[in-house]
Amino acid sequence: MNSNQIQHQQLQMMQLRDIKYTLNSWITPSVLVICSPNVSKIFQKSGNSALEEILSQYVLDKKKLSVRVGESSYDINDFKLNFVTFKHLDPQHYEQVLKDNAASVDTLATDEYHSNFQLRTKQDVPYFHKICQEPTPWFERYRHNFIKSSHNLELETFSHPIACILAVSSEDSNPIGMLVKMFDSSKPPPLFQQYNIDANIPKLYMLVHPEHSHAESDKRLAEMKQTFGSNQSYLLRVNSKEDYCGLSYDQSTAHLNPLTNIINEIISKHIPAYIEKTILELNENIATNKKSFFSKVKVSFRFGGNKKANEQEVEQANSMGSIEQALRKVADLYFILQDYEQSLSNYKTLVKEYNSDKSPNYYASVNEMIGICNLLLNKECESYFEIANTYYQKASLNHCLARVTMIHGDILKRKNNYKLLAELYKSTAERENLDAFCSAILFEQAGFSLLQISPSPLFRKACMRIVMAGDKYSEYSKQKHALRCYSFSYSIYEGRDWNLIDDHLHLSLVRYSFFQGHTSDAILFVNKLLERNCQSPEKQNSIIREFLYISKTYTKENYIGELPIPSINNESISVFLNDYSSDENQAVWQEMEEAFKKEAQIISKPQLQGFDLWKRDLFIEKEKERTAVVEEQITVSVELKNPLQIPLQFNRVHLVATFKEISDDPNSAIEESNMSPLDDEAIAKMDSTPFKVEPMDILLGPSKTKRITFTIQPLKPGLLQVKGLGLCMCGAIWGKREFKLKQKRLNKTKAQRESVMYEPNLALTFRVTSPMPRLEAQFIDFPNALYHGELKQAKLLLKNCSNKMGLKNVRVRTSHPTSICFGSNMDDASVIKSLDTSVQLNIELPPNATVLVPFWVKGVNVGRHPLRCLVYYESEAGNTDLKYRLARCQAQFDVRPSIRISSLSQQSSTDLNAYLLGVEIDNPVIGGGGESFHLKQISSISKYWKLEPLSYAGDVPNPSIVTLKPGQFTNLFFRIVPSAPITKQIQDEISISNISFLANDPMYDASSFPVFPFLEYEKLGLDLLQNGGGNSNSIFNSNNINSSSSALTNPNSTNDQGGNGNDHPNHIDLLVFWESDNHLMGVLNSPNISFLPTHYNDSLLSLPWGSWKNTTSPTGKNHMIYPSLKLPLRYQIISEKVVKHSSFETQPLCTVPVTLQLSNCSFTSVLELSIETLLPHENIDQTSRHTSQYFWTGVTKYTIKLAPQQIVDLQLHACFSQYGVYNINRYKINVTLSNDTHKDIFSTTQHLINIEN
Repeated sequence: MNSNQIQHQQLQMMQLRDIKYTLNSWITPSVLVICSPNVSKIFQKSGNSALEEILSQYVLDKKKLSVRVGESSYDINDFKLNFVTFKHLDPQHYEQVLKDNAASVDTLATDEYHSNFQLRTKQDVPYFHKICQEPTPWFERYRHNFIKSSHNLELETFSHPIACILAVSSEDSNPIGMLVKMFDSSKPPPLFQQYNIDANIPKLYMLVHPEHSHAESDKRLAEMKQTFGSNQSYLLRVNSKEDYCGLSYDQSTAHLNPLTNIINEIISKHIPAYIEKTILELNENIATNKKSFFSKVKVSFRFGGNKKANEQEVEQANSMGSIEQALRKVADLYFILQDYEQSLSNYKTLVKEYNSDKSPNYYASVNEMIGICNLLLNKECESYFEIANTYYQKASLNHCLARVTMIHGDILKRKNNYKLLAELYKSTAERENLDAFCSAILFEQAGFSLLQISPSPLFRKACMRIVMAGDKYSEYSKQKHALRCYSFSYSIYEGRDWNLIDDHLHLSLVRYSFFQGHTSDAILFVNKLLERNCQSPEKQNSIIREFLYISKTYTKENYIGELPIPSINNESISVFLNDYSSDENQAVWQEMEEAFKKEAQIISKPQLQGFDLWKRDLFIEKEKERTAVVEEQITVSVELKNPLQIPLQFNRVHLVATFKEISDDPNSAIEESNMSPLDDEAIAKMDSTPFKVEPMDILLGPSKTKRITFTIQPLKPGLLQVKGLGLCMCGAIWGKREFKLKQKRLNKTKAQRESVMYEPNLALTFRVTSPMPRLEAQFIDFPNALYHGELKQAKLLLKNCSNKMGLKNVRVRTSHPTSICFGSNMDDASVIKSLDTSVQLNIELPPNATVLVPFWVKGVNVGRHPLRCLVYYESEAGNTDLKYRLARCQAQFDVRPSIRISSLSQQSSTDLNAYLLGVEIDNPVIGGGGESFHLKQISSISKYWKLEPLSYAGDVPNPSIVTLKPGQFTNLFFRIVPSAPITKQIQDEISISNISFLANDPMYDASSFPVFPFLEYEKLGLDLLQNGGGNSNSIFNSNNINSSSSALTNPNSTNDQGGNGNDHPNHIDLLVFWESDNHLMGVLNSPNISFLPTHYNDSLLSLPWGSWKNTTSPTGKNHMIYPSLKLPLRYQIISEKVVKHSSFETQPLCTVPVTLQLSNCSFTSVLELSIETLLPHENIDQTSRHTSQYFWTGVTKYTIKLAPQQIVDLQLHACFSQYGVYNINRYKINVTLSNDTHKDIFSTTQHLINIEN
């Protein structure tokens, strides 16, 4: 667009804003053009034009009109004409005129009033006015076109023709006769008769002669001049092969065009003569009729006369309306001549002639013209427009009412009276039968007028007016206008929870966003329309039907893109590769997978030290895409919800994905996808695509949620990214629902922290690698239920499903490592060294091979347990993208109660190197239906100790002692003594004591497989519990605790004060073998029974004997009742029990030698001791005020070191001064625990000496 065109448009917009310019266009007189059929065909063939259209081009330039009426002369410098046909004069054509007016502003219409701005609150209004000063630039053009075309042939004469052009073709057979018949003033057309249009108007006769015609144009023109006069006859030569017959207006050559001469003669000769003649005749007629009318009325009143005759004459005069019509015609002609004072005088005279009640239409029309005259004369005019408005409403002349409203509205706008302006526009827009587009324009102007009210705009009322404008635009099918109004109002009503207006706006925005091609916006509004789910089922059904119809009608290839429903719970999306499991608890699986990653050294991070710690974020490993294998299915599980109250059917629901081959040049890779509809043709071509999907049909009930599992199978290596779901909604429209995964906010670098950046979520992105072997795992003969301690054998089936590649390096992890032991005997056993390591199976599977791996299951903890098994394996051929693969299998089993074991240990009072062990065994099941258990054997395992029975010598005296029925218990006592003397050669062996309760029963080997490995696993689990390592029946994440089957010959040494406890010199492991009535066999373990001597450093808390210091239950809990100190130290007093003393009178003191025997029970540690006797006034009980009745003499303090297993005798002497029984325990032993730690221990056992006479 050049500068001249821009200037022309700006000038035109300025003219349209001036209401006076519009009014002058409205009163422009018309020239009637009547053409013969041949003439119409000539112009129709040439550019699809018409003669009146070509004539209109020649009055665009300024034309001067000079008229003299009586003594007054009028010069109009810019005189315009409208060239019309009978079609334009016909009132039935007015509907088409209104449509043309509405279409004239379509080019100015926009989708929004101002881009990238939403008016939300009243506070936003000033800023909106600042950035959008003209929100409706199309209004002035529409107002101009509406007023210009708004004529009423009955009420006004501006549209009455003042001249007529009759055109015939030289090829017509009888041009003269045709011209006479085309318009005969004596017999005017019906339209002229109906609306009293003057038929005696100037006529111009035109002979149209095509250049290629052979007709004698000059001869026929001469005949026309002879018949109609030379001043009224014209010849027009045309070239039908050119556009507009070669008559297109060109200002530079217009003076050579014959039409220019014709137009100039019409304006300079014919029209002035007609106007002058008509005004003079009408004025004379008015004066004559007034004189005759008043004289008749006067005679009638003076002489009485014939009353009926007079009434008939008056009625006849009124019906003819000669005076009123003449006055109106004269006033309109003076208005055309721009003599507004004379015109106003005639209108005021005319208004007195009308009765406002009987002729509201005429009364309103004259008041309108009075108001317009006053407006052009800068006089008061609003009252006349108000009167015209009122009576146009009574007459139901809506288009005239709208015209007055627009003229009056411009006056109010210039006065900034926006409140009254808004009410004026609104009242007119609400009129029934008013053109819908005009009503929409007025509602829209009313809304923006309310926003202009200062200082407080009527915000909510303005928004409602704009919504009503949108409704009217939609009624008139103006989609872009309607969308603009609804979008503007939606930003205001959004989030206010007004259900009715929300539904109305959402539904309207859905419709018109579709119509305008804004599919994504339409989907957004459908989502918002349905997400509240507050409509009735019938309403929702109607919404869905309309949505499907619009979508199917206005979308290409029946594919809409993003659909509004069903709802997807993005947080519920789960992805599984070929090891798919329906187990909801994925934490255990993930923990085992991470353990395999660490074991396979998949993750390696640099060790940062010192000042490099600030770089730690740089070494955090980024999330990588998961690896999938060609031709193996990927499973995606997702929750779908129907948010509506009606059932919905979705057909061929499938995963939507994109695929790209991996290459060195990323720009050369072609991305393929299945975003288009999955019709029958697409399904047939699926084998030739990079991946396959399996569609399914889903029916979602009202407000129902379903978890659906979808699969996708990659067919070649590359990068596969799952985007969402493709589906056909209700069998009508295809679309998709995208997955929206949660992304992690990045804040590692300064740039990331200063901006909003997210790390891509690669949960649905897969690197598809070349084929790999696939292993299937399955439990065989796995027990559904076990008794506590029961042992059963099962098998693990491993099958290589690949027919091309073998696999190797098979390893297994289980969720219950203490309950499973792989192998059938000691020869093929696969025993783990720690609970956080996997079991290595010496297996290599060729293609299509199957192997059964035996294993033992033990019931360790009572309850229901889900056993999960994860199998690790590698390809024999190797794969750089996928080093290893995992297979899953799982089972559930119940562990029912059998027997419980509680143990106590205490040092022997008769032997420093022996201990007592009490075992309580009970059957805890109470009530009917319980199982009876028979104790068969008790075994002990220790490096240095063994068991000897104390309760019996050979067989148990009564077999019922070892048969436990429900609710029964039994107590057994044993002696713990050192095993055979230990030499250097046999130091690493262990001692196993097997004690059978019935001599004739066969013995179980406690060191056999799998009894001993299960004991070791249980000890590892107990150590982890004691060290805070977690649950023994789950995966352990702690430091390795060394234990293996080689512990039989090479156990690790530990000190007596700590360590892992598996090989503590003063610990013993107890195993109880049982059988049930159903011939089931089990073994219960009580590991790590400690029998270290217990010493007390507070005599108030010490007990003489019998406390249950070590209680081990099947739950693995140890109960420590009193604070104490456990040391590998044994001591005792050796002396005479009875001492004879002759007399204390002759010998006041009785001295008794006493031996304090100390023994180091440890096989590994050295004890540093300091032994000191107590003075008489030193009391163990600090609350006692009594002194001792004896005292020590001689050496009272020793400092010694005790080697492992060393026994030392210390000599002490006690002095007594009277007879009696004395407890010789007044000494203390100080033990050095570390360089800075010492503890005093006191004797808590009695040693009595009786001093007798």
